[in-house]
Amino acid sequence: MPDEHVFWADRVVEEITKQKRREYVCEGGWSPSGYFHIGNARAEIMTPYAVYLKLKEAGFKAKQVLFVDDFDPIDKIPAGIPVKKAEEENFIGVPSVLAPSPFKGYKNWAHYFVSQLTDVVEEFGFELDIQSSFENYKKGRMNEVIKFSLDHAREIVETWNAVAGSEKPLDFLPLVVTCERCEKSLFTTATAWDGKMAEYKCKCGFKGAVSPLNGRAKLHWRVHWVATWIVNNVAFESGGKDHFSKGGSVDVGRALMQDVFKKQPPYQVPTEFLHLRGAKMSGSVGNVFGLKQWLQVSSPELFRFLFFSYKPNSAIDFSLTGNSFVLLNERFERAERIYYGRGRAENGRIEQKLRNTYMLSLIGKPPKKPPLRVPYFFAVQLVQLADPEKQFKETLALLKQTGHIEGKLSNQETKQLQTLFIRAKNWVDNYAPKEYKISFLEKLSEKELKALPPQARLLLPKVAGLISKAKTADDIQKAIFATAKENNLKPKDLFKSIYLALTGKESGPRAGLLILALGKEKCVKRIREVAG
Repeated sequence: MPDEHVFWADRVVEEITKQKRREYVCEGGWSPSGYFHIGNARAEIMTPYAVYLKLKEAGFKAKQVLFVDDFDPIDKIPAGIPVKKAEEENFIGVPSVLAPSPFKGYKNWAHYFVSQLTDVVEEFGFELDIQSSFENYKKGRMNEVIKFSLDHAREIVETWNAVAGSEKPLDFLPLVVTCERCEKSLFTTATAWDGKMAEYKCKCGFKGAVSPLNGRAKLHWRVHWVATWIVNNVAFESGGKDHFSKGGSVDVGRALMQDVFKKQPPYQVPTEFLHLRGAKMSGSVGNVFGLKQWLQVSSPELFRFLFFSYKPNSAIDFSLTGNSFVLLNERFERAERIYYGRGRAENGRIEQKLRNTYMLSLIGKPPKKPPLRVPYFFAVQLVQLADPEKQFKETLALLKQTGHIEGKLSNQETKQLQTLFIRAKNWVDNYAPKEYKISFLEKLSEKELKALPPQARLLLPKVAGLISKAKTADDIQKAIFATAKENNLKPKDLFKSIYLALTGKESGPRAGLLILALGKEKCVKRIREVAG
């Protein structure tokens, strides 16, 4: 039985390095017919990336490749893309690298969608060799395997049928030609191969013959997948779990690699789907959350932590609109405390797992001292009280009052803090559920007044007087707590009264901080009004 204390990628490294390769290539693949989303990133980047990191850590020469299949045809227009119904025929069936861009400023369809990844990939710390499928075909990297595949087409079909239980005709040619007339590849069928030229027909009515080499045609995707293993000498690969079903594309590909191409297939690990609010993400449908959107609300380190926290075969149901996002941040902050010896886990096994996950999540080497850290949940509260772009000086002053920062900050620390708060504000503005929203209650209703604990309400005039004299958030906090204790009242009842009076909610951020941020005079006035 495998040792559960060992990180899953360490076991993979142990297996694949038995092959004694000079370089271990970890590969993923993606078709830019739609958006690259964080679900794609899990299978096609993060799973191979974990193995790549562990190979390097163990001293092996390694490389990570993302094979972008921009030679694939567009089969549907994703939701939100500004293409009119009447114009869809200009896109459907055209290889994404040859289709016009749906937005200005990009060379073609593929360039726009790939840029959503390439614009930010370095911020996540990835060291990717991003390869264009079209360029690999055009420059001749695929020529040898194209000729071999066509020369051995019958063997490919026989193997395919045997593994998949299909009945593909024995004269099938695994080639997809881009039509010379309509420039579409989705509707063509290769009909003959004489060793140099491939004949084909298209639904547009055109018939022709072309050399399949140097970019006029590509291999059928099942054979194309195998071809990428060969041209990149792939040692490890992952993919969505749907490809790993019995008789599916992985089984077919491995059989083709072994029985037809006479080569060893890569070591493969299936990766479970990442669900967004319970639904599987789809780049062609449009229900996606991409890497650019992630950076608007959180750090690349948290992104890495999310995926390194799970084995590839564990499903992740992720939500930005519930409290799971805040809890994810809190788990990361806890792992950081444990890594630096400022906290303990339930047992040694969990502690080691959290230390390892945290270390993998960092971009570069961990700093010797714990980095400056303001809890994300606290940032979520504070950004609703002071705008991090317009009032960042006030934010820093509040952080000093609450003891979250001490002394003078470096320019880098200041910038990192402001970025954290801007991201937190973006999350609050666009995704936070109601229970996380804070605002001054402009008008107090009878409902809120009736909810006030009677004994606590009697103490509000005294509390208002103490608040008006207090200078810091901590002074306010202590005054409220002491007033409750002196009058034999549970402190939580007095705090509840203050929260209800100011926000209409029974709880919230530290009352001292809330009062300073909302405005002390305004809060004192409201508390006196409520006291009657």
